[in-house]
Amino acid sequence: MAQLKRKTLKTTPVVLMQPSAAAHCLLEGRTLVCVARHGQTDWNLIKRLQGRENVPLNAMGHSQAETLAKLVLDIKKCGVSFAAVCTSPLDRAHETAKYVSRALDLGDPIIIERLIERDYGSLSGLTLEERIEKYPRGERQAGNVETVPVAAKRMLHALDDMLEASGRKTVVGVTHGGIINAVFSRLTQGEIGTGKTLSVNCGISLIAAGIGEAVPIAFNLQGENAVQFIKTMIRFGAEL
Repeated sequence: MAQLKRKTLKTTPVVLMQPSAAAHCLLEGRTLVCVARHGQTDWNLIKRLQGRENVPLNAMGHSQAETLAKLVLDIKKCGVSFAAVCTSPLDRAHETAKYVSRALDLGDPIIIERLIERDYGSLSGLTLEERIEKYPRGERQAGNVETVPVAAKRMLHALDDMLEASGRKTVVGVTHGGIINAVFSRLTQGEIGTGKTLSVNCGISLIAAGIGEAVPIAFNLQGENAVQFIKTMIRFGAEL
């Protein structure tokens, strides 16, 4: 079996569908789901695998969450009517979501249990070096890790949960890097996602959901790029 190796994962934004095509996809009756990763934690800094450990935001994470909230507010000013902010139950996501929900004046974020991070079992709490030492063959050797297909399926159900919570209107969901990568790996047939990309703290990914299989639109959008992408979708007729 392959040994666990150090490798650099791509953090650059990926546009999977041009804004005109994305607008058409939404005009067919799907709903836009804006999926954001939580802000930074101290464990992120040292690459200690968090999984379902309840690690809080650090000072930088709070700053990133505040910036994310301002970014989502800028998107709202483009004409997007956000109906709800949903969140994983873990503190780092919930704290991030509170910044966003306050900026949008939407009250407390709605906790969606299925937005919780992947369960990494005995790998949780280990740095990369420790994982290489204890489990050189990776997740399969650990044996008690939630698999990527199972996590992706759970995230697809979480999309439905968010649509129900928002009345099938545009919604923000704050969650975790592992599950974001898992669902994008499934939706792109492995083109991006687990093992290839890293969802950056407070990066925004876009998914059209609600009819058939969810459709991936963009991954890891950051800053003004996210605003301009959504503004262009609206110009092409998307009703958000």
